[in-house]
Amino acid sequence: MGEIMAELNFINEEKSKLQDEHLKAWKTKGCKGTSIAATGLGKTRIGVLAIADTFKDIYAKALVIVPTENLRDNEWINEFKKWGYESYIDRIEFQCIQSAYKLASKRWDIVIVDEVHTTLSLEYRKFYENNTWDKIYCFTATLPETPEYRVYLEDIAPIVKTTNLNQAKNLGLVSPYVVYNLGVSFTPEEALEYNRIDKIFKDCTAELGGSFVAFKNAGRLLKSNDTDKKKTAIIFYKMMNLRKQLCYNAFNKLLIVKKLTDKFADRKTLVFSESIDFAEQIQTVIGIDSCSIFHSKMSKPVRKSTLEDFGNAAGIRVLSSVKALNAGLNVPDCSLGICCAGSSKALDNVQRTGRTLRKVEGKQAVYINLYVKGSQEVKWVRTRTKGDHSVKWVDSIGDIS
Repeated sequence: MGEIMAELNFINEEKSKLQDEHLKAWKTKGCKGTSIAATGLGKTRIGVLAIADTFKDIYAKALVIVPTENLRDNEWINEFKKWGYESYIDRIEFQCIQSAYKLASKRWDIVIVDEVHTTLSLEYRKFYENNTWDKIYCFTATLPETPEYRVYLEDIAPIVKTTNLNQAKNLGLVSPYVVYNLGVSFTPEEALEYNRIDKIFKDCTAELGGSFVAFKNAGRLLKSNDTDKKKTAIIFYKMMNLRKQLCYNAFNKLLIVKKLTDKFADRKTLVFSESIDFAEQIQTVIGIDSCSIFHSKMSKPVRKSTLEDFGNAAGIRVLSSVKALNAGLNVPDCSLGICCAGSSKALDNVQRTGRTLRKVEGKQAVYINLYVKGSQEVKWVRTRTKGDHSVKWVDSIGDIS
């Protein structure tokens, strides 16, 4: 017992030291910057400390921007209470980016932007362009992959310090984990349909000048008055989407998810899908007594009670999620993640893997990417897991432990 407590104290000391280093780096850069910090480092506490420092001025006001209601209504407020700063809450405005970007001509002493990569679209940038602040501190687990987004972020809040997931793992700040990439097969009917769609897509790609310029040319032709050329662009995008949906919703993924949740029946499990229909099918396959669904179209009270139930040790064992929990979920007991659908972005892998990595003594986290063998999905999975030192490509469930 003494050895365990000593290890936990060491980890907390290392985490606190890193948090102080991030905060110091931000102050050195004039209190305008971005920390790239992996899950488990305690980004929220760093933000709380930055606000606490600013609130030495008793008249100071703060704005905290987050991507989800759970982060807005629960996680951030709980952190202020946890660290003894509950009295500051009334001086802070908490906003989801979906409403914050509509604000105009306001000024704050400090702005905190959590998961800043979610705020850099042309529409959401209106917040940065229409408001002012003395200090701004942004957080994300990884850089945005769009080069233009990186340039924009560098202009408003340059990167001050980085602690990536591999570094956090080596320092023991997250639970030990393994990422498995597991292939499944199409059904014969799905394979025939995929090959048909894929051929049309590739023919359109060739007409549009080849893979390097097809997307650019298709986007341009959509605005064209040339009906025939515009038709090619429309078919190109339609086939691309149909091909993606076939991969994301492959029937055999349902069977594999059922087998995985049976094999790891003692684990709290998050399953990520891209559609409500598929998430509901997962719930049906696993059983409503063990699995709940979570998506943005559910009412706020239902979403809240579902997360509370999943966070309860005696509550539901599996949560089937549609995009909405890529960020902002803190359930330390969750140790298994299954991704049924995802893009090629490394950000997706970092964010979703992070939901399973909260540090708990003795916990070994497992994250599984499912993909369809022989499809474009192989490339997407390979791209988004590139650089993660914990990745293993496996052929069967028996290879996962």
